[in-house]
Amino acid sequence: MASINRHSKQPAVIRGMFHSISPVYDFLNHMLSMNMDRRWRAFAARVVCGAGKGRVLDACSGTGDLALAVARRAGRIGAKTFIVAADFTPSMMALARRKFESVNGGAMSVAPLPLIADTMRLPFADSCFDAVMVGFGIRNVADARAGLEEMARVCRRGGRVAVLEFSHPRNPVVARVYGFYFRRVLPVVGWLMTRRHAYGYLVRSVDDFPDGEAFSAMLAQATGGQVARYPLTFGIVTLYVAGVETTITGKRRVI
Repeated sequence: MASINRHSKQPAVIRGMFHSISPVYDFLNHMLSMNMDRRWRAFAARVVCGAGKGRVLDACSGTGDLALAVARRAGRIGAKTFIVAADFTPSMMALARRKFESVNGGAMSVAPLPLIADTMRLPFADSCFDAVMVGFGIRNVADARAGLEEMARVCRRGGRVAVLEFSHPRNPVVARVYGFYFRRVLPVVGWLMTRRHAYGYLVRSVDDFPDGEAFSAMLAQATGGQVARYPLTFGIVTLYVAGVETTITGKRRVI
């Protein structure tokens, strides 16, 4: 399969790629992960919003599934949580908006607010959220380190920044079996369903992206806090949670 060009992290390229697969994005995510993606997001919501958080941002939100997981968690524990779901692809946010409208009420106290916004330039004041999350999106930001710093900027000191992302299993047997599925099966199924190379890009982006200690160090530097790691499903996904101990104003850090 032909690859996305070497400028694939350019925002216009990433936006166009996600726009092209948006009609089948949710279906493929659930099918190719065997519905484990729902459990990963629910776990992240429980960890980050365990005691209830007043204001939560879901950055690189896609079609809003992580924001929905947070909203459902808030509804279960009776928390009046204000949730913003932000993504820079309008077609993905249109799908998120429809989902939010269809499930408003019921298990959720308040439906998330969809917003078209770039994680590299979030349109929020400093320190205005209690928690900032991103699920499977930080890999796609042109400058991941700068994206994390921007997430930390809009999170208050004492709040938490959480990243749910693919990682590399450490168990050699799991790594071999999963590697075959991830690199050989998933891109082919993705191509057959979309006629796009987005799932080939997914494989390359995961292979190239730091995980474990390397990503923890990047997140710690952005937030100034310690990072907790939660490996999920034999380590094919990891939830990273950092406390924000550094106040960031624009590009200037104030310790």
